[in-house]
Amino acid sequence: MIGVMKNQTVSNAALIEAIAVYLREELADGENIGATLKFSYLEGGAVLIDGKVKPCTVSTDDLAADCTVTLSLDTHVAMLCFLLDRAVAFRQGQMTIAGDIAVALRLAPLVSKPFHPPGEETRP
Repeated sequence: MIGVMKNQTVSNAALIEAIAVYLREELADGENIGATLKFSYLEGGAVLIDGKVKPCTVSTDDLAADCTVTLSLDTHVAMLCFLLDRAVAFRQGQMTIAGDIAVALRLAPLVSKPFHPPGEETRP
């Protein structure tokens, strides 16, 4: 991983759940994104944002969505920690987007604070 979790002892399922909790908190007071957005992980599992309701709901259900972003957990964590720019990740092929790309673009401004993965080493 891009220097975030050097000694990862957290399972993928626990990390996916932590991402869902983080996004649920970040989107609790924000605007809805007007569509469904799914992060589908190469390691298996998903996080689904239903942005058709306010506040948005976030789950780990692997259902169809208006936009699906496929990427590794490492890449997503790095992006959520503000260590990797989403445009750079896309250009470098670290993620693919299927469906309405505008949905994914509407999410970024709603995420305001960096994600702190479980098991993350404390940074100064």
